[in-house]
Order: sequence, then C-alpha cells, then structure tokens
Amino acid sequence: MIDKYDEFEIYCKKLGHELRFNYCRKEHDGLPCPSIFDCWYQRMQIGEFMKENYSPEQVPYLSEPKPDKVFTLLELIEQAKNRK
Repeated sequence: MIDKYDEFEIYCKKLGHELRFNYCRKEHDGLPCPSIFDCWYQRMQIGEFMKENYSPEQVPYLSEPKPDKVFTLLELIEQAKNRK
C-alpha cells in the first residue's frame, strides 16, 4: 500500500509550511522528493517504504551522494569572485 502514510504531516524546510507525505512521494515529477529521507526518517521507516515501493532505477537521484555543504559554499564564493 503505497498510500498508507499519505495523511502524515510534517513541516517542509524547502517550502516553509506543513504538508502531507503524499506530496513528498510525488513531488519530483511524480516520484519522491530528493529530500524524502532527510525529512521523514524520524517519523517512519522511510528506507523500508522506499525499497517496497520504488526500484533504484526509478529514483537514482536518491542514491547519489549529496554535495558537501562546505564544498558547495566554497564553489559559490569562487563563482562570485570570477564574476567580478
């Protein structure tokens, strides 16, 4: 049952308001939001849910490592310097 958690609500840091899980599992062109693990791991067994309902081929962007925040910040600083 892919919709068994659809009524659960959580505050979305990305959008800045409360929303239901059904939005999160469809947010990325009908597939789960790239942040679904970060947001829902404390509320439910999100890893199990994903394994039961999606193949790695369906959501390859979830298995890609996220860039380090410090590295990303340094890249943005460098880009800003190069624009001047």
